[in-house]
Amino acid sequence: MTKLRLRQQSAAITRKIIHVDMDAFYASVEQRDNPSYRGKPLVVGGSPNQRGVVAAASYEARKFGIHSAMPSITAIVFDVAAGIAKCPELIFVRPRFDVYREISTAIHAIFKRYTDLVEGVAMEEAYLDVTENKQNIT
Repeated sequence: MTKLRLRQQSAAITRKIIHVDMDAFYASVEQRDNPSYRGKPLVVGGSPNQRGVVAAASYEARKFGIHSAMPSITAIVFDVAAGIAKCPELIFVRPRFDVYREISTAIHAIFKRYTDLVEGVAMEEAYLDVTENKQNIT
């Protein structure tokens, strides 16, 4: 059995962690790629006609209380009994995960310029340990 000796440091290191969470990521990509979606309430996810779920909602859609993980039918209907639309001009688009993955890879490459310690949580979320100043930024 080998014993591992840990070197003690005289001063404690304070870690510097950045949490990046691009919460409207999918919707923002769709608005970037399709100018007609810009400034409009947009949902990326399954159709409300097929038991879909909201994967992401644009900031314009969020103003109506629409958010990720809610059933698509709930996003579109405010009062089921009365059939009142929560947001009549809401746009639904199907996810394009291949595109989101490509953009996420490019964003993670940018993170790697600043630290080698990147912990990806999802395509649109990561933790960066920037304790070491890789870019010598003052």
